Amino acid sequence: MTDRLTKGFNLEQTLLFIDSAFSAQERDRIHARLPEELKARLRALRTGDWYPIADQVAFLDAMVAVVSDPEEGERKARALGRFISDAATGTFMRLVLKVLTPPMFLKKAGDIWPRMFSFGVFECDPSGFGQGTAVMTLRDVDGFAHVAPVSAGWMEGVFAAMGFADVRVRYGPLGNGAASSGWRFDIDWS
Repeated sequence: MTDRLTKGFNLEQTLLFIDSAFSAQERDRIHARLPEELKARLRALRTGDWYPIADQVAFLDAMVAVVSDPEEGERKARALGRFISDAATGTFMRLVLKVLTPPMFLKKAGDIWPRMFSFGVFECDPSGFGQGTAVMTLRDVDGFAHVAPVSAGWMEGVFAAMGFADVRVRYGPLGNGAASSGWRFDIDWS
């Protein structure tokens, strides 16, 4: 696949998040900002099908645009990641996550990404595992606006499902400040 695609599951969860996290007026403003072709696709949305990443970006851009403060927009994007994580880690998966250690999960996290996105590489540097830290990198995600806060929230949700209450995920661009080269996530847990 050369197209940049996301699974319909992510779009479905974004719709559900918008319904639960925004006021009726904000929801109307978000939906008014969505392209007509996206609205048409949503009427026949299937969670297992692939959709253009531009659809997810349109949702994220609209969500961030309706809040007055950029930091609040980032918090909403991060909360969306947590929401998607909570939905993805249903009852059975939560039981599995309870027995996994963070190193076991993080080593497999890169295998999860391609199940949800047709592009990008999510990798882990395991060198800090003994100290309750890890570094994850996300590369080749050009054009996926707001991917960093959404991904950080997703990681926080997974760690919460593993039973860790004290998790901190910080992120910043890879390289010399250009987000297009990817993102670095520093994760601490206890």
